[in-house]
Amino acid sequence: MHGWPRKMFEFQRQHPVATISRAFSLIKGNFVTIIVFLVVGARSESFPFLWWIGGGFVFLLILGVANWWRFQFRIEDGELHIRSGIFVRKNLYLSKDRIQVIDITAGIIQRLFGLVRVDIQTAGSTSREAAIEATTIETAREINRLLRGNGSEQIEGESAESEAEVNDVNKEFKLPPKELLIAASTSGSFGIALSILATVFSQIEPLISESELFEYLFERLPAQTDAIFFITVIVIFVVFAWLLSFFSTLFSYGNFTLSVKNDELVITRGVFEKKRVTVPYNRIQAIHVTEGMIRQPLGYASVHLESAGYGDETGTGSIVLYPLIKKSEILSFLNSVVPSCRNQMPGEKLPVRSLRRYILRSTFLITAVIAPLYFWLELNNWIWLIPALAMLWGWLKFKDTAIGWRRDAYIIRSRQLSKTTAFVNRNRVQDISLSQSPFQKFRKLCTLTVHVASGDRGKTFSVRDLELETGKKLLKLIKIEKGPGELPEPFESSTRKTELPGWNQAAN
Repeated sequence: MHGWPRKMFEFQRQHPVATISRAFSLIKGNFVTIIVFLVVGARSESFPFLWWIGGGFVFLLILGVANWWRFQFRIEDGELHIRSGIFVRKNLYLSKDRIQVIDITAGIIQRLFGLVRVDIQTAGSTSREAAIEATTIETAREINRLLRGNGSEQIEGESAESEAEVNDVNKEFKLPPKELLIAASTSGSFGIALSILATVFSQIEPLISESELFEYLFERLPAQTDAIFFITVIVIFVVFAWLLSFFSTLFSYGNFTLSVKNDELVITRGVFEKKRVTVPYNRIQAIHVTEGMIRQPLGYASVHLESAGYGDETGTGSIVLYPLIKKSEILSFLNSVVPSCRNQMPGEKLPVRSLRRYILRSTFLITAVIAPLYFWLELNNWIWLIPALAMLWGWLKFKDTAIGWRRDAYIIRSRQLSKTTAFVNRNRVQDISLSQSPFQKFRKLCTLTVHVASGDRGKTFSVRDLELETGKKLLKLIKIEKGPGELPEPFESSTRKTELPGWNQAAN
């Protein structure tokens, strides 16, 4: 190991496998576009289909080689210097003091060749800006030692762990197989999967029509009617989308482990592609619990955190802290994992006069569309079930919205499709704002928005149509210094007082 520092002081390139890893990353990030591109190529009579496939992969390979050749890195005097860019040369300097996290993981490509990927995360740049796609385990360890002074970093994919790494873990949470299957079955990515299938189908539908596949299926249906045929197609789409969502979640969160250390949390997950995220406690900005439309009746939820020092490919700092957990176990889980999170406090529900605004917002547009269609097209009366469901949705949003506070923390509960409960410590609030529309002003209501740092874009939690007097109190609260002083309390009215987060109260 004595020869490593001198080597690290000189510019070096990644392992050539980085060219393949980069090409696969581009394919993964543009999967739908590539599928559409290939389908269009298959339908073109002036350009052979194989040329589209071959040319696309050759282009990606050339792009990967160019990226690999132009990417160089070195460490000198506690600073990481990365040079990259095919046409425009970029120089990225990351000093040792700014580096928050160094994650060493192994994707599918890296594991095949015994290599790892190194992600360097700082307070001012996200991991995708400072990532070494493929390098040896020894080089990764040396980078970690020189920049963080820790030579015992665990490498994903290795069978043995150092004794120091094991002893540093205070608690460990694993996702049981039963919960993993429930999480995959009720995943919120179903809608995304359905939209991907719809996009692909819209492009290949002419090919299917030309192949007479529709006629083949139509002849084999038990009842040969157009209604049965279209219902069958919809059912097939839904089943395929669910299967895509199921296996995607299963492979993404298989082998899930949450390790609690003295000063950081370490999350590892993935069946084929191992991912590892390290979050220091001092970078956690907020915790929010999401209860999906399917999971809530079953008594399950997922726990997420917002981190200021982490950014994924989309720029968000939201991380899944635990994919699936029983609501009755959430508070004890938070006390064990994030003890600084103030997770129970008194709060207020919305005033009754806010209900009409929630119902109006939920039903107005849908009713405005359905009403003329009902009369012009002479639709069945069952169509009015849609506005009725929208009204129920508005009532649920009103019922679930509430806000609680203490001197040092907030709990904000709201609903879109899913019910979300956010825990925000007061010293993590970047900004708090109070706004009023003309209609809210007439009703003496307001919208309170709390903003925290998260990834590149930040994260906001809002309460709409809150009592104006309550909003003013909370705006005043952010200005009160810690220590003796007046603490704004919830209203005395028993009709609006509540206890948050309220999972243990049947009335909430």
